[in-house]
This record gives sequence, structure tokens and C-alpha cells, in this order.
Amino acid sequence: MSTLKLEGGRVLCPASGRDERADVLIRDGRVQAVGAGLGPADEHLDCSGAVVCPALVDLDAELGDPGITWRETLETGSRAAAAGGFTAVLASPATDPTVDDAAIVRELASRAKDEACIEVLVAGGLTQGLRGEELAELGLMAEAGAVAFSNGDRLVPDSLVLRNALLYARPFGLPVLLRAGEEALESVASMHEGPASLLAGLRGLPAAAEELAVARLISMARYTGAHIHILGITAALAVAWLRRARQEGVPITGTTIALHTLLTDQAVLDSCYDSNTRLLPPLREESDRRAVLDALRDGTLLGASSGHRPRTLVDKELEFSHARPGAVGLETALACVLAGSGDLSVAIRALSTGPARLLGLDRRVAEGAPAELAVVEGEGTWTVDPVRFHSKCRNTPLTGRSLPGRVRHTLHQGRVVHSVL
Repeated sequence: MSTLKLEGGRVLCPASGRDERADVLIRDGRVQAVGAGLGPADEHLDCSGAVVCPALVDLDAELGDPGITWRETLETGSRAAAAGGFTAVLASPATDPTVDDAAIVRELASRAKDEACIEVLVAGGLTQGLRGEELAELGLMAEAGAVAFSNGDRLVPDSLVLRNALLYARPFGLPVLLRAGEEALESVASMHEGPASLLAGLRGLPAAAEELAVARLISMARYTGAHIHILGITAALAVAWLRRARQEGVPITGTTIALHTLLTDQAVLDSCYDSNTRLLPPLREESDRRAVLDALRDGTLLGASSGHRPRTLVDKELEFSHARPGAVGLETALACVLAGSGDLSVAIRALSTGPARLLGLDRRVAEGAPAELAVVEGEGTWTVDPVRFHSKCRNTPLTGRSLPGRVRHTLHQGRVVHSVL
């Protein structure tokens, strides 16, 4: 039974409260010991000048499989995730066909074990075809291995359908992941409504669309008792309402998107209408960005997701208002939250500890814990170059930007699945 020792790094683990210079000894896929003088090992990994922390967990990534593999595959998506420090990704059911029945859940989970280099978890579609009209067979999908229910990035505008779906989902004890938006307002907008949209001459999407939707989901969670998790909270007032609901004990949680902790709607102007800055939800104002970061620090928001949305040149090389919204995010999520917050501990809680808790995963650097670890460079910056991405797509608004927090190594089940050459 071989052993691997991570040597000379700073161990930073919010879940166990560690922040110390120490070695980490790994045996049989688990952390055997953390400390100094751990004795010999079969293999050694030099972590000097770096931080050893729990590996990341993502709640919202489109991996393209089945049916949209020209954008992403289980192989490329998992390699992109590993390059970003993730060892578990919850795959969105927004595929073709959608992941909305037990057979697809079972088949996808089985193939992921062979094709992905990390753990790919499956979210079962909440409604058939994610159309928001008829309920999917949630019970059968839970039996087949779905760990959550989701409608992807599509909305469920019919409140009766949403009510019935939540009541159906509640007995299974799995979170229901939903995006907060308003269909009619989104259909005519291409960026956040505010001073920047006026200067840009683009029709804006008001923050009120998100605020209305969050208020509705809070009411539904209070009424049904089902655990709703809101994906992509970006507006300051929506954050305030979520904070109050959680204080009142409503079974509701939320995450933001990593890019929204760093960028604002000013990026649309600064980039001269780069369609890679067209996102949904759109990049908001600076006051919203600060509110999101405050919510990450005080625990109002459970964390952040990659919001990974691979888009091809055909999707993006269009007029800004006609381009398909979305950006890849798995390889830059940690760097975004670290750059936005200026605090690695906040970034780790946002991308590892919080999301892991929602899915019941153990993400600690502690004796006996699974050896799901990331080694992050503690100093210096790296330049975002989409050509070097492991993802099939290159759509990012961060091209050429210098960011902190490059992931040097990622370990899954005690094995190195990514290393910077």
C-alpha cells in the first residue's frame, strides 16, 4: 500500500480550522496524518510556497453529455474541473436529451466513472424536458442515483407546477436547485439595467427580475418545506431577502457565480461589447458585487458555483444582443473569488466547504478524511489564456487578465489528477 506525502505547504482548511505549516500524508485514498515529522513515504509532492486545501465542489456546470458534446464532454469537462481544483461536479440536466428520467441518470453516472477523471454527480431534471410544464419522475431518478433535482438554467414560471414539484421532491430529502429569474423580462434584455446599459445603448434586465423570483422561491420553500437552493444570486436586494429568510428558518440556501464576485457590468463597456461578457444572470453593479461578497463572508450565501456554460464561436461571434449568454468557469472560479474577495479562506469556503455541505460530501484536510485536495500557489499571478484551457470551449471574459491562485495540483481519491507542467 503506497503512501504519498505533500511536503512544505501551508495547510488551510476552514472546515477543520487548520491554518498551519504542515505535511500531509496520504494512504489508500485518505489522509492518514497532518503535521510535522510524519516519517517516510513512497512518493513526495513538493508544496513549498503553496497552500494545501480541500478540493473544490461545483454545483452548476453544463458538461454537454448527452447530446451536446461539441461544447463539452465528460472527459474534457472533468479535466477542466480538475485544472480548476475541483474533484466533484454536479452536472446540470440541461443536455439533449435532458437528464429527466432514471435510465439517463443511471447511464450518465455509470459512464462518468469511466470517462471522467473526477467525481461527476448527477442532478435529475425537475420537469420533463426542463420545460416547466410536467413533473419528471423524481422518485425513480433518486433511486437511480441523482443527488439533487434541478431545472438547469431554465425557469419554472407556473407556480402550480413548482408547488407540486417541491411537494413531490420533499420526501426524498434532496435539494432542489433553481435559478431565480423572470422570463418576460429576460427575453428582451442582454445586460444588467443601469447606467452602464444606458451608455452602452443596450436593453437592460433589471435586478427586480431576480428579486421578484427570489421572493417567490422563499415563499414556496416556506410553504412546502422543501429545501430550495437558488443558483446564481447576484443582486443586493435578493441577498438581503435571502439573509432574512434564513434567519427565520426557511429551508432555503443560495450560491452566487464566481465571475460575479470579480466583474461588474462595466466590463461590457471596457471590453467594447465582447459577447463573452454576456451572461445570465447578467453582470451587475459594484454595489451588488460587494453585497454578494459580504454574503459569502457572513454565510448568508452557501458559496459560489462555476456557472460553467461552454459556448462555441457560432454561439458567441454575433452581435452582443444576439449572442448566447454564458462563459466557461471551471478553470477560473477559484481565481475569480480569490481576486474578488482578497481572502483565500473565503474562496475555499465558497467553493469547497459550503457546496460540499449541500451535497453531503466531506471536504477537510484532517486525519481520516478523503484525500480530496488542491494545492494552490500562495503568491504570484497567472495570465488567463483560453488556448490552454482543457474545456472544449474558450468563451471567457477574462482573457489576458492576471489573476492569483493558480492551482498547482489536484488530488482525487489520493491520486494526482492534475498538475501544472
